[in-house]
Amino acid sequence: MSLTKKTALAAFGLILITLPLWANTFWLSSVATRALILGLMALSLNFLFITTGLVSLAQAAVATSAAYTVGLLSANSSYIGIELHPLIAIILALGVGTLGGFIVGLISLRSSGIYLLMITLATSMCLFYFVSQNITVFNGFDGVNGLRAPSLGTWDFRQRELFYFLCLLSSLVLLLLCRAVERSVLGSVLHGFRNAPLRMAALGFNTTTIRLIAFSIAGWIAATGGILNAWHTGQVSPGSTDVMAAVNLLIVAVLGGVWHPAGAFIGALFFVLLENFATGLIGRERFNLVIGISFVLAVIYAPRGLLGVYEKVVNRLKTT
Repeated sequence: MSLTKKTALAAFGLILITLPLWANTFWLSSVATRALILGLMALSLNFLFITTGLVSLAQAAVATSAAYTVGLLSANSSYIGIELHPLIAIILALGVGTLGGFIVGLISLRSSGIYLLMITLATSMCLFYFVSQNITVFNGFDGVNGLRAPSLGTWDFRQRELFYFLCLLSSLVLLLLCRAVERSVLGSVLHGFRNAPLRMAALGFNTTTIRLIAFSIAGWIAATGGILNAWHTGQVSPGSTDVMAAVNLLIVAVLGGVWHPAGAFIGALFFVLLENFATGLIGRERFNLVIGISFVLAVIYAPRGLLGVYEKVVNRLKTT
């Protein structure tokens, strides 16, 4: 790693660690914490693309399934009368998210390209209609409300500073996990599947298993973001898995740079800043127009995302 990159990472890390000391509630909760959570969910898409070259529009649905699980098993809001210890509820929610990723991979096993996008989007819509039409368990369109982050011993994660650090730590751990998987034997197998699936099959590798492993890991990452999002917003509803939620994650990944895990968080920060400031200038009803234009410009002029733009600028400065 070059000295410039190390300096930039150190400066960025210092800002993240000291943020609660100087940032107000808006910047800490509505911008930084929200960007970390959105970045975590987009990271699942980045991981899937980096390791296998596949793109799924069901990651928001997978995250929502985990959020519903932790919500329905929460002591703060239990519509089905089950109240478990927070750690048990979290483990079960992560399991449901991982299983959800596995199921999405299983359903879309024989598809790729545009067909994969359509099948995963259809899977997401199935969950949307399932939870929105089920009032007894999922409370219909109103969803599960009154959710709060748990208190574990002396750690009360309902405090915005502690919850921010929980999101920051979760993001860092999963970022390192993605990098570790990429550099491991499993990562080599996944990259082999991405680059030459037919050759991998000819060498005796079970490409079905490889694909399902990637979808399951991506499901686990998305589930983590979904749980944190439920605690952050205080609710989970069918709107978390509709078409816009699915597409927004794809936009976040592309804007930041879908080829690198950190791109998910850069794209999320850009998206959240637009979400908070553009709506005040042009109105909420035109926000999707701004996001659409940003997405088109990124695809045309910055196909490697904002992270790619940063690397171009750094390389150009080195040559001058």
